[in-house]
Amino acid sequence: MSGFDEWMNDALDHEAAKSGESVELYVSRAVAGRMALERARRGDHGLDELVDHIRELDLEIPGRSADLASGSVISDPERLQALYESGLLNTERAGSLDRVVEMVVAALAVPCAAVTLLDKDTQYVCSAIGLTGELAVTRKGPIEGSLGREILISGQPLIVEDARREPLLQDHYAVRDGLVVAYAGFPLTDAAGHTIGTLSAWDLKPRRWTSGHLQLMEDFVAMLRARVFGIQPD
Repeated sequence: MSGFDEWMNDALDHEAAKSGESVELYVSRAVAGRMALERARRGDHGLDELVDHIRELDLEIPGRSADLASGSVISDPERLQALYESGLLNTERAGSLDRVVEMVVAALAVPCAAVTLLDKDTQYVCSAIGLTGELAVTRKGPIEGSLGREILISGQPLIVEDARREPLLQDHYAVRDGLVVAYAGFPLTDAAGHTIGTLSAWDLKPRRWTSGHLQLMEDFVAMLRARVFGIQPD
């Protein structure tokens, strides 16, 4: 390889062989990983595009590309700016959402509902009914291992009848600690599509979410978007 001496080329051949790859593929993966890492460190908005292209070329970096992509969504400066400008981290402003949470509980006949905010490292509960345990006191928890993080990363609702039976959710702290069994969570987004938090309803026992339940949740999300961002429903 250009720029390597004989020893380095021999070492490269050895490492590629141990990985079961050609030297060309081994080098391509290494370069792709370095490019993704550097973009992540800079907070470059082009990170997601790069990671998607790496996958298209079948240069997936096991355990790394997915983490970098999800990390870029969480730490996206524009998303965080949308969160801070919403004013919902202010307790007084967040209190204006209590009525919506009350309506969710009444309309879906669930014991628990909440509006949460997703900062870079922390999930804040800005309005809720039915919180238990430490979360009821602190009103916050780590975003890592939270159900809200799953919604933020995917950009899609998370609907489960029994989270304890979902392999990908069993270790999330709310599920593990018995605080959530059935769960229906929806992203709260601004006009540019930045997810700043979630509206969720949950139960302490399994339950089936009907299409009517989900439509009601979508309606309540639209109500929240109108209150927070001034976005009128279509």
